[in-house]
Amino acid sequence: MHFAIRKEIEANLPFQPGGSAPSSTIAICSQPDAEAIADGETERFEWMDLRDVAGAMDRLIDAAEIVLEVAEATLVLVYPFETAVVRELRAENGTAFTRGELMKRIDETYRKVYALDEESQSSQTHDETADREAMLNRPLSEGEFGIWGHEYRDLGVGSIDVHEVSNRVWLDPVMES
Repeated sequence: MHFAIRKEIEANLPFQPGGSAPSSTIAICSQPDAEAIADGETERFEWMDLRDVAGAMDRLIDAAEIVLEVAEATLVLVYPFETAVVRELRAENGTAFTRGELMKRIDETYRKVYALDEESQSSQTHDETADREAMLNRPLSEGEFGIWGHEYRDLGVGSIDVHEVSNRVWLDPVMES
């Protein structure tokens, strides 16, 4: 997976992630997986799990629907990083993004950031809750991105806030954990 990302101080962004009112919001809903069904869940989820994106994409509702009619957008990830991560996106078809395409881009960006953070650490951040003395969240990493809170496998996307500022489209995923 080769693409450029950059770190950005949130105060330098043209909107406040999670705080500014979005221009619009893209809903993310998925069907329950086999484990959830076995637990009695039958209703759709108002989010998509990033733990197993290949399987989750099969359960993503309206994955092929065009949800953003622009050729380019800027993805901004803030949780769970000390500094925002920014990636420029171009629509695969050159004109618009589908819900599934946006979810794939969000997933691959998170995966890359977590991998780069792990590679940049001098020691591994403990991943096992047993080693954390009952703390559910991971401690702050000493890696390049300063990841805190949940592990990648615990993240999900509830929706994507769209901010139209300064003739640009900014995408701010609303994360679930």
